[in-house]
Amino acid sequence: MSAPGASGVTGGGPLAGAADRTHNGLLHVAAVFSDHMVLQRETPIAVFGTAPAGERVVIDLTDAQGVTVAQTMATAQTGGEHETEAPWLAILPSLPASGPYTMRVSHETDRLDFTDVMIGEVWLAGGQSNMELELHTSEHGAEAITAASDPLLRFYNTPKAGRIDEAAESASGWKPAVAPQVAGMSAVAYHFGARLRAQFGADVAVGIIDCYIGGTSITSWMSRATLVGSDAGRPYVERYEAAIAGKTEEQMRAEADHWQTVFDQWNNDVAAMKEAHPGITQPQIDAEIGPCPWPPPVTPFSERRVSAPYEAMVRRVAPYTLRGFLWYQGEEDEAQCESYRELLGLLIEEWRTLWNLAGYEEPEVGYQADADARALPFIVVQLPQWIDGQVAARGEDPRHWPVIRAAQLDASETLDDVLLVCTMDCGEFDNIHPLDKATVGTRIADMALRGVYGRADIEAESPRVTSVAPAEGGALDVTFTTRADCIGAARRLTRCARRPMRAARAAGESGFEIAGADGAYVDAGARILPGDGERVTVRVEASQIDSPTAARYAWKSWGPAPLFNGANLPALPYAG
Repeated sequence: MSAPGASGVTGGGPLAGAADRTHNGLLHVAAVFSDHMVLQRETPIAVFGTAPAGERVVIDLTDAQGVTVAQTMATAQTGGEHETEAPWLAILPSLPASGPYTMRVSHETDRLDFTDVMIGEVWLAGGQSNMELELHTSEHGAEAITAASDPLLRFYNTPKAGRIDEAAESASGWKPAVAPQVAGMSAVAYHFGARLRAQFGADVAVGIIDCYIGGTSITSWMSRATLVGSDAGRPYVERYEAAIAGKTEEQMRAEADHWQTVFDQWNNDVAAMKEAHPGITQPQIDAEIGPCPWPPPVTPFSERRVSAPYEAMVRRVAPYTLRGFLWYQGEEDEAQCESYRELLGLLIEEWRTLWNLAGYEEPEVGYQADADARALPFIVVQLPQWIDGQVAARGEDPRHWPVIRAAQLDASETLDDVLLVCTMDCGEFDNIHPLDKATVGTRIADMALRGVYGRADIEAESPRVTSVAPAEGGALDVTFTTRADCIGAARRLTRCARRPMRAARAAGESGFEIAGADGAYVDAGARILPGDGERVTVRVEASQIDSPTAARYAWKSWGPAPLFNGANLPALPYAG
């Protein structure tokens, strides 16, 4: 669902009606280009927009003294339907971290000037509500906002829309991540960017393109052609079409308006209860006013329908030159968890192809990856622990989230340049929006520093299972990779209700389960065996099973997961 405090969920809103900064005469530049923008260093830089077909557009980058640092030009394409709005794509040469500059885009006598332009590092932060959750509603958000004073950390909030909203786009723009405007930045993205800025040095700007909407399926961020062309995606399209079949626009507008009224009232009631009762928990709130009215009705104008933000957001910022992508999503797809691995692979492939400067035409049917597409890094946040409180009270666990986590792990192990950040210790019981985003953002930054920027001195990899082997006495030895002692203290005792696995833990507390030939798992006790520190082996056994054949670890929506390495990074969940 939408993250607490997420602003501008629908298109237009408070942004609508501002002066259009993206057009001058017949010249148009994509809205992602604005004053204060950060352009990617050390790689050719894409600049794009529309102009009359066949006519030339010139881009100049000048320094404070008016000296030209770089210049390029492009010709608007011919042969399209709209001859006055033909697309153009220009490429500026690779530049080192530097600035500030002025970028001038001109066509005949029409021109657009953008000031305070920096060359630095650019990432796109995508996904749903936990990426969307804004700094002002995160844990210690008020303190972070007050302390935010770095003008070289900048962000662009892509206007949230289910249909292209040019009014919202023209009123958007890059902003320095300083108080008070940083309050509306993704909390995860803020802490990610702040960590990079601290590591890169005083002169390297960092820019984040925020591109997310709460409550969106992964299929919202993919083209219809890709979905229809895949076994995993086609049912999403069919369910959407069935949901709107036979309904008039007027009927669907009325349903959406009614839901929005109920949803807004629920949020207002939640805010009032939190103000009246500081420290009240979400289960206590739900007991008083009822659970969140979710999901919203399905409509063709919803920003959460299949392909909607792909069309109205992703396609509007691509192919703005990036270092890579951050992806935090999966909660909305738990009911179709078995399809998630295929969909995640398709999304990664499609986005990389869309950002390929060699060009990309979206096919009408099916999807073919461009073999020459540059493999931009994808850093995926593995879902943390979570379970609905009412489900837990009934003693149930659908174990959908473990399947999503496994899909995310498999993508990181089988796809090039896909990195995984484990957040098993960052969840909150019965709260799908955990508020500690500093840990998540910092871990993603550390993964980027190590896996993308080559900082071998920074620990970022969580321990993962490398082998499971029979052991004496009807036990299994589960071996983990590690660069430390794998017995570090748990980071969040109060939030995660975890205790570190010092040496041994009893069944039901270790996080381990084992199964025999019948495949029925039972809780198992576990103890860490003496080792050399390069790898850690955990001996796992249960009295009910004499000859175990399989083991799994942290394979519950919510449950014990006490194994950490010396850098306080939690072990990845495992089943096999």
